[in-house]
Amino acid sequence: MEKHRESSRLTVITKQAREEAASALERLTAALTAAGLVLPSAGLDSSSPFTGMVLVDFGRARPDVVVELADLLTDGLNARAQHQL
Repeated sequence: MEKHRESSRLTVITKQAREEAASALERLTAALTAAGLVLPSAGLDSSSPFTGMVLVDFGRARPDVVVELADLLTDGLNARAQHQL
């Protein structure tokens, strides 16, 4: 019973962190979908009992998808740099 109470308390404490991580994952998924890319294993990691931080797990992806993602990021960074000039 004590472990369940402790787990429930951690759930309450980390609620905002889970919501922020879920929102970040949704933004990433939407952007990747717009680019025609999918990270099928992406999801949320469990919260750390020490920090309460919830991490986004990118999961695993095929090499061609990773190359496309790297190209997309490079193009975006180049466009951002050009815009700032």
